Amino acid sequence: MALFNQSYINIGSQFGMPLFGVAGTKPFTGNFYWVDQTNGSDGNTGGPQDPFKTLTKAHAACLANNNDVVFLTGTNHQTATLTWSKARTHLIGLDPDAQVNPRARLSVTGSTVFSPLMNVTASGCIFENIGAFHGFDDASAQICWQDSGGNNTYRGCAFLGMANATAGNHVGGRSLKILTGGENYFERCQIGLDTITRSAVNASLEFASGTPRNVFRNCVFPVLTDDAGALFILAAAAASMDRFQWFQDCVFVNAVNSTATTMTAAITMAASAGGMIVLQRSTLVGATDWATNAATEGQVWIDGAAPTNNTSGLAVNVEIT
Repeated sequence: MALFNQSYINIGSQFGMPLFGVAGTKPFTGNFYWVDQTNGSDGNTGGPQDPFKTLTKAHAACLANNNDVVFLTGTNHQTATLTWSKARTHLIGLDPDAQVNPRARLSVTGSTVFSPLMNVTASGCIFENIGAFHGFDDASAQICWQDSGGNNTYRGCAFLGMANATAGNHVGGRSLKILTGGENYFERCQIGLDTITRSAVNASLEFASGTPRNVFRNCVFPVLTDDAGALFILAAAAASMDRFQWFQDCVFVNAVNSTATTMTAAITMAASAGGMIVLQRSTLVGATDWATNAATEGQVWIDGAAPTNNTSGLAVNVEIT
């Protein structure tokens, strides 16, 4: 039994059965590459004892639709957008598992502003225990992580956008933006951060371009804002969604006990956004209401909103008063 795949020779299996897998996923069958910015070199082979230095090099070495895996340890600093364009190519963090702020992460460096930090255009990928930290001292619309590929799975990931006060003062800031493909699955993820104050009507999560059927389970959305108009979720344009977006056992928390300003609403949607948001057993702290703009009527539904009049457990339409 050998320990890893390299040079297109499968040495990560025993009797033809692949050994590497991640909790809750099938074992991977492609090539394996390791990335360690501190101890690696892009002149290495990418094996566990001689890792690559950059994620860019590792992604280039992968084969699309081959079920290849990149294992990341520590922080990998990016000077430009990393476009993840190869289908069924997976990225797994090797640092200790953490639902909040995983330490295997991508982060920005240098003075040249770029956005997004990660642009996922591929489908069928698994991202696990990966953080992304993005924010320049620049008054521009900055997006941390963007997914337009669809059918991707995220477990234990953190999308930490607007991680600079100047970036958090722009209405175009986003921690996560999902477009087109949709049908992504997010579990135990962190979307947004509460260490930098957001001072504009921006959003932790945006749905755009008709994205359908994204599912969020046991995710946390932390915010620290001094602008009451800041949002957790935004669907800004007509036809920005399709079908539904499902949030199950999620926590939306604005740090009002730590100097934050109470938000007016968690969600804003355009009229005819094209789909609905369904909130099941989810908690909102630090905002006056789930939604207050009239366009959300008939588009945002809450399961178990209040245990009165026997309505708990029913899907109740958000009603504007």
